[in-house]
Amino acid sequence: MLDYKNLLNKYLKRQSALIFTKEEVEQRIVRKFKGEEFSKTEVLDLVNDDQLVYSKVYKCLVIDDPQILNKYFSPNEKSYHNEQIEDNQENPLDFSKVKEKEHNYNHLLLDEQEGRRVDIFLESTNGKYVTNFIVRDRCEQISRYINALVLGAVIQEGSDGIQADIEDEYFQFYLENLDMFGFLN
Repeated sequence: MLDYKNLLNKYLKRQSALIFTKEEVEQRIVRKFKGEEFSKTEVLDLVNDDQLVYSKVYKCLVIDDPQILNKYFSPNEKSYHNEQIEDNQENPLDFSKVKEKEHNYNHLLLDEQEGRRVDIFLESTNGKYVTNFIVRDRCEQISRYINALVLGAVIQEGSDGIQADIEDEYFQFYLENLDMFGFLN
């Protein structure tokens, strides 16, 4: 069982060092996961996403280095990807029935499903900090790392109603992530 009081004390001592600008978040993702930028227009369903404001999505990064993916996918995630590979082999997509302008998008989705890429979408509603993000497809380690990078600024800004409350499960999750990736040391 984690000692949340101890984690909170560490957090309070380092709080100002846990606030990263959107540029710092990008640099850390690129450095740690070899993320590369791509255009949000490649992801045809992003415009309809209910978690992000499309016009405020300012950066899209793809992680497709097999060594990085293998390192960060959990055994359950790898199992899921293998199931998707088998299913897609048994029921292949007939690209002759897909509009030509949607071919790249469908390949992107297959690569996500089958564990050959993870896509990260960063949103900034204030132009200074990442205010929300999505990680597609199924990589908890990467999601947790980005949560550790982003939530400090969100808490400081008070923009999402999230506060440094030790009783709040979402804040506890943030503390766990900070601890997991060594940000509290």
